[in-house]
Amino acid sequence: MKFLVLLCIVTLTFADSRIDFFTKLSQSDFGKTILQTIQVQENNVERVLQFIRQLQVDINAAQTEHTNYLQNRNGQITQYINEADQALAKAKQQKAQDEAQLPLREEELNDKRAQGESKFAEKQRNLDRIATLTAEREETKKAYDQRRTEIVGLLAALNQGKKLIQQIKTGSVFTQQEIFADIEHHHKKFIQRFPDRRGFNSLVSLSLAMAQDSTLKSDQSALERVVQVIEDLADSLFQLQKQEMEADDAREAAFQQAIARLEIANQSLEGAVAYLHAQILRLEQSLLELQNDIATQAQMIVNKQNEKADWLNIQRDETKSYGKQTENRKSQLDLLGETENVFSKGPLTPEQQSFLQHLK
Repeated sequence: MKFLVLLCIVTLTFADSRIDFFTKLSQSDFGKTILQTIQVQENNVERVLQFIRQLQVDINAAQTEHTNYLQNRNGQITQYINEADQALAKAKQQKAQDEAQLPLREEELNDKRAQGESKFAEKQRNLDRIATLTAEREETKKAYDQRRTEIVGLLAALNQGKKLIQQIKTGSVFTQQEIFADIEHHHKKFIQRFPDRRGFNSLVSLSLAMAQDSTLKSDQSALERVVQVIEDLADSLFQLQKQEMEADDAREAAFQQAIARLEIANQSLEGAVAYLHAQILRLEQSLLELQNDIATQAQMIVNKQNEKADWLNIQRDETKSYGKQTENRKSQLDLLGETENVFSKGPLTPEQQSFLQHLK
């Protein structure tokens, strides 16, 4: 019996457009929802049409709401993209400005370092010069002291020789012989002490040799001449001693002036080096900050590019989703329009109602 009913329904299907439409509804999820609603209305056309029209209103409202949302959303995304573009442009501009400043800052820093090294090297040269002048002055002092000691020794030898010669005038023959022996001994000691026979050494030695002439004890005039030679020689040595002292005083004054000039120059250089050092520290800090800002702007550029790309992807995805949902709603509205058209023709026939109730 059931087979016969189903057979009748199938037969009617090929001859009834409504049944064709009901079959079409059963082939989609939304169509099945419509079918379920129609089935529970038990062929109440008014209720079915009311349901369909309300559903059409709801779908159109949903489409309008989605359209408005997408428009607002696109406006927001466009604003975010514009803000990202502005931040991106600002970061690129700042990075370009920083990069343009970088070689200038580096050049300025290198210049200050070179100046500092030059001033420090000049100060060191002055210190080396002070050391050299001090060593040279020590050598000239040593030579002067040696020369002064030598002159003092020569004067002492002359004075002793003169003293011995003057004793010849008043001494007895026996005493004179002892005096000549003393002069000879004195001469030998002089030669041992002053072996260099040049200059005044030779003259003093010669005067002491003259004092050993035995004829002096009987020739007073010759004796006086020897004494005069010794006195003249002593005067010359006194003058030489004075000249040596003045020359050494001049060397000392020149040395002190040179040292003073170099020390004053180094004081000025110390100030210049300290000032340059402070500038170098400031420039190093400024250069570091500039390099950090370049790195910061580079990271900002990457971040804003990624941010812009993310917003563009979101906009593309939401627009794509909107298109799919719009297409889906259009299909739903088309299906509801067909349903409305079917039921606008009146109630279902018993055969159509029977087919509808058995349709799943």
